[in-house]
Amino acid sequence: MQTDFPKYLALTKRELLLRNYSRKTIKSYLFCLNDYFNFLKSLNNAKIFTSEEKVRKFLLQHQERGDAGQTINLYLNAIKFFYREILKSVEKIDLKFSKTSKKLPEVLSRLEIKKILASIENKKHKLLIALSYGAGLRVSAVEN
Repeated sequence: MQTDFPKYLALTKRELLLRNYSRKTIKSYLFCLNDYFNFLKSLNNAKIFTSEEKVRKFLLQHQERGDAGQTINLYLNAIKFFYREILKSVEKIDLKFSKTSKKLPEVLSRLEIKKILASIENKKHKLLIALSYGAGLRVSAVEN
């Protein structure tokens, strides 16, 4: 498997495209898998570990680095997809998802919004920002 990493990334991308995953999800999954593959390359005696043990070591490494729960869950989803859908592995990866924080989003005050809108000269951009804020859209929804 070790030498086939570029092939596996291409197969994963094709499968995600066929299933109509969003462009951002595809980019995120491929980034996560590339990181996981680099981790596998660095493992000594990788063949003595089960797939689940490899994934567990990888995710623990990310947790120790201080990655957020959502990030760890993204890695886990990408890796599970790879093993289940690309490798068609019968070995089950029975890891539970990480606890995620329930913090509220940071909301700008009316004064901050007025300052932002006043600084924008282009009328089209000003309208886009005002409508996006008024509708409560996230930045990621507006980018698309």
